[in-house]
Amino acid sequence: MPVVPSVLDAVTVHAEGALCTRLLSVPSEGGRFPAEVRIEGLPLSLRVGSLRARVVEGPAGLVVRGIQPLFDVRLPTEADLPAERHALERAERARADVSARLEQTRRDIQELMELKPTALPNRKGEPPRQTPLSATLALAEFVDAELSALSSRRLELEREERDAQAELDLRRARIREQSGAARGQRAQLYRAAVLSLAGPLTSEGPARIALEYAVTGARWVPTYDLRLPRSLQDGTLRMRASVLQLTGEDWSGVRLSVSTADLERRAEVPELKALRIGRSQPPPPRSGWREPAAGLDELFAGYDSAPPPVRPRKPMSPPAAAPKNMPDLRVGGGSAPRDAVANIATYGAMDGAMPVPPPPPRAPAPGGGLPSPSRPAAPAQAIAPASSRGGGMMRNQEKSKKRSAEPAPKELLMEADEPSFGGEPEMALDDEGGAPSPSQDVSEPRLEVSESLLDYQQLTLMSAEVPGARGRLRPRPTDASRELLALTAVRVQVDVVTLLATQEQRARGIHNVPAPTWTVPPRESAQHFDARFEVEARAEVPSDGAWHTVPLLAVPVGLVAEYLCVPSVEPRAFRTLRIENRTAHPLLAGPVDVTLGEEFLMTSPLPTLAPGATQRLGLGVEEAIKVARNTRFDEASGGMFGGNTLLTHQVLIDVANRLGHRVTLEVQERLPVVPPSEKDIKVDEAEVAPGWQKRALLPGETVVEGERAWRVALQPGESQTLKATWTIKIPAAKMLDGGNRRT
Repeated sequence: MPVVPSVLDAVTVHAEGALCTRLLSVPSEGGRFPAEVRIEGLPLSLRVGSLRARVVEGPAGLVVRGIQPLFDVRLPTEADLPAERHALERAERARADVSARLEQTRRDIQELMELKPTALPNRKGEPPRQTPLSATLALAEFVDAELSALSSRRLELEREERDAQAELDLRRARIREQSGAARGQRAQLYRAAVLSLAGPLTSEGPARIALEYAVTGARWVPTYDLRLPRSLQDGTLRMRASVLQLTGEDWSGVRLSVSTADLERRAEVPELKALRIGRSQPPPPRSGWREPAAGLDELFAGYDSAPPPVRPRKPMSPPAAAPKNMPDLRVGGGSAPRDAVANIATYGAMDGAMPVPPPPPRAPAPGGGLPSPSRPAAPAQAIAPASSRGGGMMRNQEKSKKRSAEPAPKELLMEADEPSFGGEPEMALDDEGGAPSPSQDVSEPRLEVSESLLDYQQLTLMSAEVPGARGRLRPRPTDASRELLALTAVRVQVDVVTLLATQEQRARGIHNVPAPTWTVPPRESAQHFDARFEVEARAEVPSDGAWHTVPLLAVPVGLVAEYLCVPSVEPRAFRTLRIENRTAHPLLAGPVDVTLGEEFLMTSPLPTLAPGATQRLGLGVEEAIKVARNTRFDEASGGMFGGNTLLTHQVLIDVANRLGHRVTLEVQERLPVVPPSEKDIKVDEAEVAPGWQKRALLPGETVVEGERAWRVALQPGESQTLKATWTIKIPAAKMLDGGNRRT
């Protein structure tokens, strides 16, 4: 089977996950394409159920008939390992060598310190012996000299050990900082796929095939870049995408696009059922499903009549120690789950021990299918009446002795190279407690088609050794993938399960990385509609778990500069920008980096803009526009016989433009609002110059009762005074809550 190299060409990053497209060129040898090709180097984060392939260029009628996912293990040679990996190994060897020499030096020092002169004991009846002073002094001088030399050597080795540890930490840090896809390892595990081609396989030129697959561990958030001149008259808004991925492969030179759609969402067309008036009719057959052919079991008549092949038995090996959580399978030790027995048989066969018989077969479910784990199996028939139990037990013992001398039947042996992951049908025992009879007469009613039987990727063809289900498609057991992974791990000596779990954990780590300030997830800002944005040029996004900013496109928007001031709250003018979305797609919420002239101004949040919508973007305080607010209050009696109190409020607002260009300033003021329950209070606008009007609100802004606004145009260096007077009329015997003065 030829191995065809592939190149990652396009990536679409969704709200969670990404969809990758690889291109491969299948050459023709001798004017003919191979029936199967193998693609290697796919990432571990690949979701097997998302594999799709199509022919992009090739002869008419050439199609991809099947895709089989596999694992690929690469063992690079010494020359293929990165330089950082070699440097790390050298640092580890240097650190181990220095540590060994230092430990030996410390042992020598300890032995020297234990050297002490020992006086011989005096014998009874003899005079005391003279102490060998010269030998004692010589020993002390020797110990002092050696300890001095060894202490100096120990200090030198400790310094070398610290340097070696620092070098080792540096090399490990550099390895961690590298991309996760380019990290050098002795054994690397990848995904692989085998494509089966069909159609006219004869051709002179190569064929191009596109392979699509979904991966986890990728996300993106929108950001913007706004460049404005000093006058705020024109500007350029560019949309960017901050992409983060830990998929295990670098995206180098790919056509990148981002989407707000959810990769996990199903996009199947619903089936609308017709409503008819008349007699009830059976439902029409589901498309994509065909009932099993009649007489399917007769095809296996020759298989059943053939004697089972005799296989050489493997030599028995001493039983391995049972794990801590292993169930007790001894006679009288309690009943063990059948799944546990099957797992023990499988792992015993992989370890080279004698195969353990699988659990007893179970009865077939109605319709020829396997019984569901959640549905209890049919009860077995009674073994023997209570009055004849003794004789039945004796006959059973004699039969068991005869059967023990016979070779084990084929269906009770499980080999590592032929694992069986399908469940066995249950069978009832005969009246004498004999072996299960596979030739039971089981009626097969019409099989009810469910959603699981239409998912062809999760179906498997049952073995001929499974009566009642042989030759039929049934859902694959959930534990099949784990056992397949276990067998694969034994064959290639790589812990596949651990590596897959590690990759999944690394992929989930993207949610622990904090997003940039003011960013909003695309699913929240897109609301009920999805959009896709294409990157203008090919992009580079390494698999390092960091945010990378990629420019998307220049957004044609309408920009109108306005200055806003609320003197009663803050006597300063603020720069604002009215942004109108003139595109056919929405602008998602996110942060905007504003550059004024050649200087960075600030980062401001931008709300979601639907096509044709307008929003206001704040740009901070404008110090060159001066605002001053002065108030005057008069209280007098009015009305007939002085029964009312007139509270006159006058507001004078002075504004001045110190900029070098014309500005439009909106000054907001608020009139007192009378509650509907107060009938005795009235507010009259006496004098307003120039005239004001109610403020026009933009989508998303809150309505403020009694709000008024002046819109004035100020030329460079121009000053203007705004004046407003209103009168509050209340009964003379009452007073406003909080005081009559309201300015």
